[in-house]
Amino acid sequence: MKCPFCAPLTKNMARCRHAQEVVRRGGSEFDCLSPNDHQRCSWVHGALKSHALSAFEVADDLNTMPHSVQVKIQSGGLLGLQRLLGEDGLAGSIEDIHTLIERAAAHFGGVEQIPYSRLEADMVGFRLERRTARRRV
Repeated sequence: MKCPFCAPLTKNMARCRHAQEVVRRGGSEFDCLSPNDHQRCSWVHGALKSHALSAFEVADDLNTMPHSVQVKIQSGGLLGLQRLLGEDGLAGSIEDIHTLIERAAAHFGGVEQIPYSRLEADMVGFRLERRTARRRV
């Protein structure tokens, strides 16, 4: 069960008590150790993505969607959710994805009731880290 929020986990801007790092051919990924929480996080990720696709003007296609859009949806969506709950966190970090989604579900009356449209600006406005210039030898 691959974590649907692996981008912020990989960038060390988020943690999750149910995430376990695994190394595969393509590098590090994160698997979810809780089937119920994986299902809930997948639902939230899907809702974030469906609201963000029109804002980014891209189709839900792994072959054409830039990786940067996925990162913005995952990272910006979680930070926006944190903002909606009135939590600033530590300068753009998420202490525990599981707890954040659990609190949002309780606050809004379920993950289906979260106002995802209010998170679009957070996703679009999320700033990616700039890569450092490579030194040539």
